[in-house]
Amino acid sequence: MSTEFHAASAQVPDRGAPATPAFTVLRTRVATMLRAQAPRIADRWETQSRTVALRQPRTDDQHSQASPAVALVRSFAAALAADGAPSEDLVALGVAFGLEAFETGASLHHALKGLDLLLAMVLYAVETDVGEEGEGGVADGIRLSRRLQQTASLLTLAAAKGYTEAMSDSMRDRFRHLRHDLRNPLGTIKSVLAMMDDETMPAEERTHPRFRAMAKRNARTLGDLIAERLSDTEALVPALMQQSVSLRAIACGVRRDLRAHAEARAVTVVVGNTRTHVLVDAVGLELLFHELLLAALQEAVAGEELHVEFGEIRDGRATMSLRAVPARHPVSDAGALERLGALARQLHGALDVDAQTIDLRVPVRLVEGEQPSPLADRRGAAGPTSGQGKTGHDVRGAGEREHGQSSAL
Repeated sequence: MSTEFHAASAQVPDRGAPATPAFTVLRTRVATMLRAQAPRIADRWETQSRTVALRQPRTDDQHSQASPAVALVRSFAAALAADGAPSEDLVALGVAFGLEAFETGASLHHALKGLDLLLAMVLYAVETDVGEEGEGGVADGIRLSRRLQQTASLLTLAAAKGYTEAMSDSMRDRFRHLRHDLRNPLGTIKSVLAMMDDETMPAEERTHPRFRAMAKRNARTLGDLIAERLSDTEALVPALMQQSVSLRAIACGVRRDLRAHAEARAVTVVVGNTRTHVLVDAVGLELLFHELLLAALQEAVAGEELHVEFGEIRDGRATMSLRAVPARHPVSDAGALERLGALARQLHGALDVDAQTIDLRVPVRLVEGEQPSPLADRRGAAGPTSGQGKTGHDVRGAGEREHGQSSAL
């Protein structure tokens, strides 16, 4: 990482009252605690980020001291120990995180959501530790949170830098290969034209049909390459447009984001099961489903349940259905339905509304190796998120459900 980037990302010093000796003791002790708890926090982050950031499970040992998440948590500890001083290691970790996110096909949006989750877990660990010890006043607590937020801001900036650099490198490689492939037929055509114009060669050779056939064949190849490799579809970066995700993970992530709304209205949100992974515009679908579930929650009354279910994939389209229990229409507001329909059309999808169910249909592609029709197993549907059920904090320890997802999802 360049020194220019690091200098530009230096954090703004605090402008409030100078830190007290008590604050120095507090931040030093919290830094020690974070170093010790880094493996445990990283383990929980690896599990919960599968839904929040749509990350695939790691294949290596999640408790490994070499886990990237462990290093990230310890970077927060290092920043506290150094009283918020910028760290070259922190920048390198952020860049590597962004690079890995791009290489694994994640969107930048979900990569940064993963970092937000990590900060929330770090803050919760600090809150718990400080609360148990009863240390520090309000000013020291705010100052400590600001130090951690400054570290997270630099980490986010570095991750975005790593992601965009990886995307630029990918585009550069694509164009380099394309230039190489275009040069071959173009070079052949140039050679043929040169021979046909070479007056030192006998006229019968210069006008031989094989030269014309060769030029036509390579012109056809050139046209095919242009049509295929420079099409509108090929101009899109796959990681920005489609990600390999579980539709259930998207639904659980939205449910988590809207849990406070559900709890405030004492409404339960139940997400059914499906194991199928698809290629889809995950960011667009998440935004659309967020608006759909929010609209349904705004009309729900205490004690109701909103059920999210998944249908079969047919004709390249997946279905996510929302219904209310007891039976009624989940969203009756005509204006809200019109806005939702417009959002669905932006995804080249559709919103189908009947008396008791709203079906969201979006174009998808099956991930290689998946079956064309998923089993929508209604048994063992994910646990509720309601004001009546177990609320819990998003980053507390929790039991496991399907795919290792936390009951706090």
